[in-house]
Amino acid sequence: MNENYKKTQSSCFSLMRLKGSLPLMSMQDNINIYKNIHAKKVLFGMDIHVDEFEHKDFVIFQNSGYINNQIPMCCSFYTLILNIKGEPISYVNQYKYDVKEKSLQLLVPGVLYSFEDIKDDKESLIIFFEHDFLSSENLELLEFFQKEFEPNTLTQETYMEVLSIFKLLNQEYKHKKTDYQEYSKLLLLQIIYLLKREKSTRIVKSVLTRSQQITNHYLALIEEDFQTKKTVQEYANILDITSKHLSETIRETLNESALFLIHKRIIKEIQYQLCYTTLSIKEISSTLYFSNSSDFGRFFKRHKKLSPRDYRLKFQII
Repeated sequence: MNENYKKTQSSCFSLMRLKGSLPLMSMQDNINIYKNIHAKKVLFGMDIHVDEFEHKDFVIFQNSGYINNQIPMCCSFYTLILNIKGEPISYVNQYKYDVKEKSLQLLVPGVLYSFEDIKDDKESLIIFFEHDFLSSENLELLEFFQKEFEPNTLTQETYMEVLSIFKLLNQEYKHKKTDYQEYSKLLLLQIIYLLKREKSTRIVKSVLTRSQQITNHYLALIEEDFQTKKTVQEYANILDITSKHLSETIRETLNESALFLIHKRIIKEIQYQLCYTTLSIKEISSTLYFSNSSDFGRFFKRHKKLSPRDYRLKFQII
């Protein structure tokens, strides 16, 4: 996919989730899932396996693998990932990114994300932190990442700088000296500013063709309206073009069906709600504005070859 297409991400969806319209996974929910792949008695970071472990404001740990079932998660907190070894594929909402070694990625609350491993040898350092952990003065900084959450491969110099800050954060957690929490905030902000600088220097300003503009707008509209708008015609009306023109444009620029992109986004949402929430199948059908549970079930089975009930029984996490 052209890099320009990946740049157009909508913040509306994540903000909508934060207002409470759809369930989000808590930090504790996510920690419980990571326990399945997180090593015990680690040398770096927090040992989330110990009985007395208690998360507070932020969590830092070392991870030797990703959750590889490709069922997207949607969290209420920020996830900062420094990829050291391995080249997983990162899926964020309906976008796909190749993650390189020595890359840094910040995932904001409300986005759907998952990973797919393509190598056995892998290692990453991860920080979870709540929005309130950083002061309100940093709101503008965090808002920058509402639409800039693709992984950035760092220069060797920046990578070593970021890695050293991760190690300092680890020491602060281990030793808990005077004012360690305040100092930890400053260290975390330093990493985020470094990532913003990397992103800002890599954003290429170019003149988009009309087809690229339509494609970008279409992808952004799907992210905003996939719950209620399920036909190409509805999006074509908003874009003030014919559905045929829209379909041909998407096929030309992305080599995908325009309708498939809508369905792919809806399916990801269903996967998340079936596997990571306790909403009933009827409630999930209702949140996505299907006319009835039968239509919802047929739609999902057509794409995943399992009924919603069977899929939930096979893959549900919480």
